[in-house]
Amino acid sequence: EKDRIRMSLRQPKSMVNYTKYGYTKIRAPENVFQLIKEFWEKNKDNQKLEAWPPGNTYVNHWESPTYFTSIEDRSLEGGGFILKQKIWNAARATISEW
Repeated sequence: EKDRIRMSLRQPKSMVNYTKYGYTKIRAPENVFQLIKEFWEKNKDNQKLEAWPPGNTYVNHWESPTYFTSIEDRSLEGGGFILKQKIWNAARATISEW
């Protein structure tokens, strides 16, 4: 509980807004979306339970477990550093514009 309160006091001061609202909402570029979608279609049935430390309050994980499929997971088909780098490379121009 003390960690949560400390974070609530510390975190707002450390945030940097890059636009008037702090974010911008856009569609993912088609090439980026396709890389992620292809990975998801191959691995959506291989989700893993997400580990949360005791006392964590970001999500209600104790009543509703959370699962994810990480592009960094080399044990998944097509996953790992190469896919991550392809996504970053494909998104670089869009991120740079922002």
